[in-house]
Amino acid sequence: MSSLTLLVSRLRMRHLRLLIALHEHGTVQKAAEAVALTQPGATKALNEIEALLGVQLFQRTYKGLEITDMGLCAVRYARLIYSDLAHFHEELESMQQGKGGGSRLG
Repeated sequence: MSSLTLLVSRLRMRHLRLLIALHEHGTVQKAAEAVALTQPGATKALNEIEALLGVQLFQRTYKGLEITDMGLCAVRYARLIYSDLAHFHEELESMQQGKGGGSRLG
């Protein structure tokens, strides 16, 4: 199985939401609360993401989490994917309400 196929089959939206929350909140506890997970559940999910990607996304410090360069990259793409999904959802709702669809460029 290719690494892209593996990534697509195992990475979940909850992982992307967690990455964004970890970056925004800086601690596992606060991020877990923001995405309705327990702290152990968020820690497990972060470990899953890092194992899947094969890189450390956050340095664990006594103050909380410090994002790595790889983590910044992952969060940037998590935000893009989440944003694209939100636009997709909005367009589907608009089409269902008879307002028509549209194509966006850029």
